[in-house]
Amino acid sequence: MESEQTPPSNLYKHAATFGAIMGAVSIVLTVVFYVVSLSILASFKFLLIMVVIGLGIVIYAGINYRTEVGGFLPYGKAFLHGFIALAVSGLIGTFFNMVLYHVVDPELPVKLTDAVIENTEEMMRNFGAPDGSIDEAMDNLRTDMPQQFSVGGLALGYCKALIGYAVIALITALFVRKNVPVEM
Repeated sequence: MESEQTPPSNLYKHAATFGAIMGAVSIVLTVVFYVVSLSILASFKFLLIMVVIGLGIVIYAGINYRTEVGGFLPYGKAFLHGFIALAVSGLIGTFFNMVLYHVVDPELPVKLTDAVIENTEEMMRNFGAPDGSIDEAMDNLRTDMPQQFSVGGLALGYCKALIGYAVIALITALFVRKNVPVEM
């Protein structure tokens, strides 16, 4: 079968290429929202937009690879392809954020922390949370958020994200895989 004769490096190269494309798209969207509104950049909406676009690119890239290798791709290779694409994209995004937060706009972490606190407080009030709970949550955010923007915090965040990438790749592989038909 043609798909089994394809050297694994093609899978890695293809996945890394689409990971780089996804990383570039992520950077462009981050810059656009950075210019348009920091509030959106610090919102759940932004995260949702990034996840939906990422899922679309991972599935498209996997199907594209499956087509290139003859139309069939087992689940394991579909998972590996998706995971590599997500990991490369995440790594690019992490390095970009390090530059953005520490070189381009060192005040951005403070601005994003304030925006996240504002968004979270508004959401909690809309859900009718008691004032004591809101105050406690805001104090925790003020304490914890700045650490997430440090180089170490970003690196740790990437390592934690790898677990999420694995879960996403497990799911997207369901859409990408296509086994060779078995004749009986």
